[in-house]
Amino acid sequence: MKYTVLLLAVFFVFGMTFAVTTQAESDWDLTGGMAITNVTLDTWNESIDELNVVMTSPLFGDAEEMDNIEKVPMIYIGATREVNEKLSTEFRYEYIFGAVEGSVKSPAGKGEIDVKLHGLTGLVDYQLNDNWTVGGGLGFHWGTKTKDFDGALILNAATPDHEEFDLDGMSYRLGLGYERAIAENWDFNGSLDYIYLELDDEEEGNVYSKGLSYNLGLAYNF
Repeated sequence: MKYTVLLLAVFFVFGMTFAVTTQAESDWDLTGGMAITNVTLDTWNESIDELNVVMTSPLFGDAEEMDNIEKVPMIYIGATREVNEKLSTEFRYEYIFGAVEGSVKSPAGKGEIDVKLHGLTGLVDYQLNDNWTVGGGLGFHWGTKTKDFDGALILNAATPDHEEFDLDGMSYRLGLGYERAIAENWDFNGSLDYIYLELDDEEEGNVYSKGLSYNLGLAYNF
């Protein structure tokens, strides 16, 4: 799946570049913003729960357990363009990130699982009225999951001192958006999206997630 995602991403970038460079007029808006997304990463959370069982066993003293991954932040930047009076397209680069940490005091040890995920996403919106839209799209993602442990928590392959695993996958989304002009050339926008994510984890195989994503952003018209 890794090479399929990379190939699709290359075609995505080529298509986006071609679309921008073939426009005679500057009718693209620059967009950017952030989102908080609810996730159901059951495969990863089951692994975290297993680690917490070890950390709270009689082998160790006081422990600070790792939290399950339930929400992740995302930042994005992109460009949007009206196709006609009702339809518009948007192309984004997205960066999803997050980390969970845990530790034990006696004997001392700590651990961290850190995820960094890049994405290229294409969206199409349908204009319901001057302010509201419905739309959806497709994203291609790649990145890494890093496990970093030290001290007493280096127990086996599940808690390596430092190891990085490749991630790649796709996302599908459908949502409701709102936009409003706030100043000359500037628009405020927000959306509520349902996102389904499929990842191929080099360590743990297929990882799936679904949940609502809350987005806030700005658009600038050149």
